[in-house]
Amino acid sequence: MGACVEYEEQASLHAAEALEGEEAARFQAHLESCATCQAEVASAREVLGLVALPPQTPVEVRAQDGLGSRTLAAWRREQTRRGMGRRALGSLAAVAAVVALMLGPSALERLKAPHPVTAPGTVQSASARDDVDAETLAAFEAWAGLDPLEDDGSGYGLDEDLSWDDSDLDGDFDLGETL
Repeated sequence: MGACVEYEEQASLHAAEALEGEEAARFQAHLESCATCQAEVASAREVLGLVALPPQTPVEVRAQDGLGSRTLAAWRREQTRRGMGRRALGSLAAVAAVVALMLGPSALERLKAPHPVTAPGTVQSASARDDVDAETLAAFEAWAGLDPLEDDGSGYGLDEDLSWDDSDLDGDFDLGETL
């Protein structure tokens, strides 16, 4: 059993209360005289009644009231958090670039400078190393307030005895409690 062919769509819309204006008035006039369309509307209302949501509880109404503003606030917080992360990453990248620009030329100089090759087992004295040039060493000593260092490499021989001697200790030296 179905509605009249020309009113089939309107019967479903009328059951869902979706018809308005002149169209609703015209279908209502037809509905009063057509038992088939009346049965179709009743059947559609029954089906729609089965799928209709129950009325909202007071808790659901309160939860739904501020949903839009809460969602927008959460979205803004997330965007702010992401922005802070991007700014922090950008700052770290800028610091790394500055450090690279500051240290890069001296590192390139060290890579370009020839390094003397020593035979295995040979010990280099501190003055024989080219790690620090004289000007840098003098500037460091001046900054540190030290007397200039003079190291000719003597006194650091492998045959010198650097062992600990108990006679060097005076009586005031406390080694702590023994267990």
